[in-house]
Amino acid sequence: MGLSQYPTPADAGVLGAILVNTAISISIIKEILRSILRVIGIRIVSWEDNSIEGPLDSLECRGSPPESYMEEFRSRTPAFRYDSLCISNHPEQECSVCLTKFEPDAGVNSLSCGHVFHKLCLEKWLRYWHVTCPLCRNYLMPQQEEDDTCPM
Repeated sequence: MGLSQYPTPADAGVLGAILVNTAISISIIKEILRSILRVIGIRIVSWEDNSIEGPLDSLECRGSPPESYMEEFRSRTPAFRYDSLCISNHPEQECSVCLTKFEPDAGVNSLSCGHVFHKLCLEKWLRYWHVTCPLCRNYLMPQQEEDDTCPM
């Protein structure tokens, strides 16, 4: 009788064909829905489009912060080489955004909260309109207080 629960090999082949056809159908339906959303104006970004090395085209539909904001951030938190840091003050050995270890010649930014990130990782974080540290959520650039003004 054997270990298979199917009486003949042809019965098992039918189940496999059904599973493959179901997977293909789901994939086709997903692409149709993605096309409809794109026509409406909603763009679904795949995981590969969000890689650090990849282009930032996925941000164009949402817009990026003005270049003046990026320049202000760069002037307030200049980048420097990782090996110029005193390692005892910064026990972290990897960037918390990309999760790769810091190379001695890597360009990094040290924030006012003390966290250290790759320069490119932090700039990509800013391009998503995040204005706080990826770890502790303190502001990347300290907010300048204005006297006698209402925030509303």
